[in-house]
Amino acid sequence: MLEEGQFPSPFPVTRSNTQTYGSVFGIGAAFGALPAGTVAKIFGRCKSMVIFELFMCLGWLFLTIPRAVWMLIVGRILQGIGVGALCAVIPSYVGEISQASVRAIINPSFRHFTRGLGSMFQGLTVVGIMFAYVAGAFLPYVFFNAACCVWAVSHIVGVLLIPESPYYFLSKNMDDKAALALKKLRGTNADTTQELAEIKKASEEQTRSEKMSFFEVMSSKVNRRALYIGVGCMFFQQASGINVVVFYMTGIFEDTGSNINPKKAAIIVSAVQLLMTFITMLVIDKAGRRKLLIFSGVMMGISHIILAHYYFHYERNPLLSESIAWIPLVSIAMFISAFALGFGPIPWVVMGEIFSNEVKPYGTSIATAINWLLVFLVTYSAEYLAKIVGNGGTFLIFGLFCWIAAVFSLVLVPETQNRTLAEIQKELAEK
Repeated sequence: MLEEGQFPSPFPVTRSNTQTYGSVFGIGAAFGALPAGTVAKIFGRCKSMVIFELFMCLGWLFLTIPRAVWMLIVGRILQGIGVGALCAVIPSYVGEISQASVRAIINPSFRHFTRGLGSMFQGLTVVGIMFAYVAGAFLPYVFFNAACCVWAVSHIVGVLLIPESPYYFLSKNMDDKAALALKKLRGTNADTTQELAEIKKASEEQTRSEKMSFFEVMSSKVNRRALYIGVGCMFFQQASGINVVVFYMTGIFEDTGSNINPKKAAIIVSAVQLLMTFITMLVIDKAGRRKLLIFSGVMMGISHIILAHYYFHYERNPLLSESIAWIPLVSIAMFISAFALGFGPIPWVVMGEIFSNEVKPYGTSIATAINWLLVFLVTYSAEYLAKIVGNGGTFLIFGLFCWIAAVFSLVLVPETQNRTLAEIQKELAEK
């Protein structure tokens, strides 16, 4: 829409501009993720969510009424700050308020990520991606931005109506407010005495572990290995090229000369992603994390190689490629499915299960920041790669990274399914 001038007060927007404002989102997210925990500790989880959603709203405002390219870039950075922070604060809040029977992404010791409330975070993220593709296919520019911004506004309103995390109140020695918040969450007739005592104990343990310095924590071989694995999983998650596909999917279908409507193709792929994400929620505790990572890496690599081969074929003979114009849709749907089964959710799972309490504050921040910085680097460099080695060469490189990711998972990543932290750490010490 921007490159074609389909927005109010149009000004020239080039492919290079698209490359910049599309990728700087990752820089904003990295800067948002790093201080998110500190902001949540100072202001509380609910207030911090409001603060970071305001960044989102301001970002949408810049994107809705841009007067120059710099406003597009600033808008995307502001959105990145909001998303990076919210991706840290929301799962933490969900883990802190949910009961053990439905808790999934983070328990009081910030360790388990399985089914339940927490895994809905990943599922609803995919719902948001699909919403953007559907809205973008049918709405004009201003209404599209407004439709997306509505969710940020509704979140602000909703957060004002929900109780603060008992963990936050206990960290501030506000025991009475913590008890009241837990009553609101569990029901006024529920007996929360024992749960409140458990939360207080977990909060005190977390506070003690956070007092260790980074160098004290990293002096342990096991902690270093855990950090390497966590960062490695995040690296390969982004090196797979997922955000190049998500950010530029419509453009990919246009560039391949596919006879399928690019906007419809993007909607189909996002629907496949949504389906596979919910399937992953069902199988993640049955198939095993490591096996799913290996399978995901292999299949993503194959799908990229297929798409690269199509590009090479299309560039040599566009007319002959018309008979196989369905291949880009199939290969991208295959890639998205494989990503949703493994390298989409499982790096976050593994990171939550191999980090001990003393590593977690540092490891989570470092791995998350690196993840978002890679979002910027990979999406920004993709355009340059395409100019140097062509579109086919670009996806060939992504495919090779996916296969390296499979080898990394096979050799270095421990299986964490149904294992205690002690068992996982023992394996890391022996490697």
